[in-house]
Amino acid sequence: MKPPKVSILIPVYNRKDYIAECIQSALNQTCTDFEVVVVDNASNDGTWEICRQIAASDHRVRIFQNGTNIGPVRNWLACVNKAQGALGKILFSDDLMFPQFLEHTLPYLECPDVGFVSTAALIGTGVENGTLHYSLANATERLHSERYFELLLTASAPFSPGAAIFRMADIRANLRLSFPTCIPRDFTKNGAGPDVLLYALTALNYKAVVMLPMAEVFFRIHTDSFTIANDDNEVTKGYLAALAWFFKTQLTQNHWANYIARTWLSKVKSAGRLSSLTKYCAEYEGKGSLIEAAIVLIAAARIAIAELLNRANKTIRQR
Repeated sequence: MKPPKVSILIPVYNRKDYIAECIQSALNQTCTDFEVVVVDNASNDGTWEICRQIAASDHRVRIFQNGTNIGPVRNWLACVNKAQGALGKILFSDDLMFPQFLEHTLPYLECPDVGFVSTAALIGTGVENGTLHYSLANATERLHSERYFELLLTASAPFSPGAAIFRMADIRANLRLSFPTCIPRDFTKNGAGPDVLLYALTALNYKAVVMLPMAEVFFRIHTDSFTIANDDNEVTKGYLAALAWFFKTQLTQNHWANYIARTWLSKVKSAGRLSSLTKYCAEYEGKGSLIEAAIVLIAAARIAIAELLNRANKTIRQR
């Protein structure tokens, strides 16, 4: 039997209120050459029973269950190991993909120079009140990879792989459990870091990526999600550490300095007071030297001046 073109991967744990709608959104695709792979991470709330009922009524749904809970990132990889398609779309069990996601994204991956295709996303408690994110204004859909890295620096690109479709070979190569950061960190607790680095590491190997302006996915906000819970700020710390490692080790010192400058400025604004820049650099892949801090401080000054000029220009245009 010919394998499907696309594997839609749904890792799930205790999502009985959302899993049926999630799987159905995958089955509703206008393109039909796909499979749905669901791996239940030892749920105890009735999620598995719902998955069994759906799989019994639709042969496109293949379900598996772990004997014990292996954590979120390892469960993502369990989905990957079961996939039969050449292309992969991760769909988290509390989110949705809209019917034309595959129809609108697949044609771009026919070009071997394109690493992945992402779309804008609606984010909210429900589709009806979702707000649009990651829709670039005045930008072409196809972006040079260097331009993508610039967007990543400013958090203007999606972090969740749920917004994109990749080649399965790239998912297998770039979805990792850990990264050799200077300060050892457990990235497997919530997936903050491995998710965005799937994008970044993939983009390194291609000339271009595609970011479509229309929302083809919905990310659900609810109290049980990792992002909302964010215990001890672990989600934020995970992203900071992973991206600092990426910019430092995979790109250039200039990329890293600009990233550290931006995130340090954000921290200062949030706290309402200055914090040690040398300590911040040392925490996120730097050496903590005065020279290094001075380089980052110059980058921070440029960013702050650019933001002031942008606000001034907006004020002038509004008059």
